[in-house]
Amino acid sequence: MDVNENFERLERYINRLTGDLETLRKENDELNGQIQSLKQKNDTLQADIQSLETKISVASSENEQFEKDKEVVKGRIEQLLSRLDDAFSSENEQLEQVEAAHTEAK
Repeated sequence: MDVNENFERLERYINRLTGDLETLRKENDELNGQIQSLKQKNDTLQADIQSLETKISVASSENEQFEKDKEVVKGRIEQLLSRLDDAFSSENEQLEQVEAAHTEAK
């Protein structure tokens, strides 16, 4: 082999390596762009998660207050029903007494 053939082989090899290196650089740039895009999406999703966690916390607090209010209302309704039962019970007793007196009078 003469020197020219060795240089030509070396030149082809270097050209191939240079082409491969350029391809790898382009791929690397594309992948870095994708990484940046994914990081931005991740940041957005993390912010969304935080926002949803806050909303869940608020809704949970509101639900707890609703349950407390519901129990208060339930207690008040039970008291009113009890008072109505007592009132009707007294009125029924009075009606029974009137009916009994009316029956005896006949």
